[in-house]
Amino acid sequence: MQHSNPRPARPAALGPTALFALLALLAPGLTGAQGPATAGAAAPVTAAIHYARQPRISEMQVSPSNQHAAFILTNPDGQRVVATIDLGEPGHVRALTGRRSLDVRNLNWVNERRLVFDLTPPEALYYEGEAGTFGIDIDGQRLQLLADWSYAKRRNLGSLIPERVLPYGWAFAGALVGRGDQALFRYRPPVQEGTTQRYISALARLDTATGRLERVSDGMPENPVALVTDAAGDLRIAVTGDGGRARVHHRPAGSRTWQVLEDTPLIDGQRLNPLYIEADGKWIVSSRQARDTLALYVYDPKARRLDPEPLVAVDGFDIDGGLEVDDRQPTLVGVHVLTSRPQTVWLDARLEQIQKAVDAALPAGRTNQLLCGHCPSAQRFVVRSMGDRMPAEYHVFDVAARRLVAIGTSHPDLPEATQGNRSFHRVPARDGLSLPVVVTHPAGVAPTTPRPLVVLVHGGPHVRGGSLLWSAEAQFLAAQGWRVLEVEYRGSTGFGERHFRAGFKQWGQAMQDDLADAVAWAVREKMGEPGRACIVGGSYGGYAALMGPVRHPELYRCAASLNGVTDTTRLFSRFWTDITEQAQRYLFTETLGDPVADKAMLERFSPLNRVADYKVPLLVTWGARDTRVDPAQSRRFVAAARGAGVVVETHEYLDEGHGLFEEKSRVDHLERLARFIGRHLGQPAR
Repeated sequence: MQHSNPRPARPAALGPTALFALLALLAPGLTGAQGPATAGAAAPVTAAIHYARQPRISEMQVSPSNQHAAFILTNPDGQRVVATIDLGEPGHVRALTGRRSLDVRNLNWVNERRLVFDLTPPEALYYEGEAGTFGIDIDGQRLQLLADWSYAKRRNLGSLIPERVLPYGWAFAGALVGRGDQALFRYRPPVQEGTTQRYISALARLDTATGRLERVSDGMPENPVALVTDAAGDLRIAVTGDGGRARVHHRPAGSRTWQVLEDTPLIDGQRLNPLYIEADGKWIVSSRQARDTLALYVYDPKARRLDPEPLVAVDGFDIDGGLEVDDRQPTLVGVHVLTSRPQTVWLDARLEQIQKAVDAALPAGRTNQLLCGHCPSAQRFVVRSMGDRMPAEYHVFDVAARRLVAIGTSHPDLPEATQGNRSFHRVPARDGLSLPVVVTHPAGVAPTTPRPLVVLVHGGPHVRGGSLLWSAEAQFLAAQGWRVLEVEYRGSTGFGERHFRAGFKQWGQAMQDDLADAVAWAVREKMGEPGRACIVGGSYGGYAALMGPVRHPELYRCAASLNGVTDTTRLFSRFWTDITEQAQRYLFTETLGDPVADKAMLERFSPLNRVADYKVPLLVTWGARDTRVDPAQSRRFVAAARGAGVVVETHEYLDEGHGLFEEKSRVDHLERLARFIGRHLGQPAR
């Protein structure tokens, strides 16, 4: 890892969304206690409910002046509400709630006293009047509906303007320093029948107390997918994507004219990804600059030149954001990076020393993230401590007293001692490509004690899979006694350009071989038992699970798919899916295959056309309201497989979409999965 002298930077305009309401009470189980919690010895917890339920504490956010913290608390009824604490008295929790049966999501600070959040049902879908975006003060005053998500009002923007209530599609995009109750909001039209894209169509400063909107995006380039503002919240950078091209547009301060600084193919490893604007007008960007992995650089838009040396770079891992900024200067003070586990590179000496003090006070091997509003002036920090066996544990660190005070844990029903260790490895594929692999070992089982293997395949496929942090599904499966392999197969992102491009047009082929090579490695290392493996996954992972026994029939005893693609040719249909036309015409054609030129390949490597090759039992589950992978795909595949004599267990979640949103669905799925794997791999003694 390397870094050079920091340069001033400004936060980008686009961030998460937010909302909430209120009711004061002391949250049970969250009173403060000095020092970190100590896990005692206990038998492994295997009940699915403990892994499927929402975390007790999540989305912890510290106020701009570091006086308060807000977070989402799951109360005893399972409802997600807003809670706040005074960092000087972290033992007292003030919980704030909205309507019964609705959950808070996407919580953000606007200023020291005001928050915004989304209120939604826990189900995959919502109905009229059930959801929206709100603003509220931490004392419960000035509750303001900012965006109404009801279907009837989505269609008529004009009727909403006098009411100062925005329609569905508006979302929080970032806080503004020194602008009172104003925050940046952006509008991305929702996917509806007949639409082909979801570009950002507006950016505005919204008064979160009155609903008054001040647009800052007038005249911006068409079809933006990312926007960056300056310190005043004025739009300066727009990245557009259209016609298979990505263009970086710049409007200098004092100018009304947009300039195109870069025009590249959508998939171009060398293109700029603007992140922040510095005080002197220079940018912080991510780029490869003749490297295999993404690093952070300084870019001069006037000279159109990238600094030759990166600000922060990590060999073997991509860096693509995660900046901590002193927004009063403004100055870049730190960068969050994800290697085998998350860590922070502090460019501020004081913050680096505080990080070392916190790390020394908590158990070795933990990732301890400092949460702060204005980090350089903070005298108290919230510490989110995570590890392979610890989902998340929260503390307040008092700098002057050098003392940690516990707030609580995200999963109090899962003591650290009951969870399995996770290890990170680099495994050679048959063609020499290095495959990152995370292994979850059953608790109390030595790494060289062979166990049946579960290959847990991440979706995407072009995303980062996992890290050494705790994983609910992997830990649940390990708690049943199986050893779990999570493979960053070729095509995954986060590990460099070569690793990413090696997966192009390799669905069902080399991407499957990577999984098989990881299984063979685990058996050689005495982690796995020969001939005892099952493959499972969701979305693309579900596709890979179904192709596993086809590509490598000798390797797997069973396969389980959730919302898996069974007919790759259907991914190019605009008739039913929420996948954009841009992705289908340009990204899929290059990464998956051309629907015309590569039609034979796409058909050959579709599970629907390979049902005669299955010799193992299958579990196929899907959501009836899935708008990403057509539920008809799963139904057709099941009918064809059963017609070919394949043993197929199925389940359809009637109220779920592309993923399982309801707790009862997640519990049911984990239990079905465990029973299915247990019948075919056996249930090892723990």
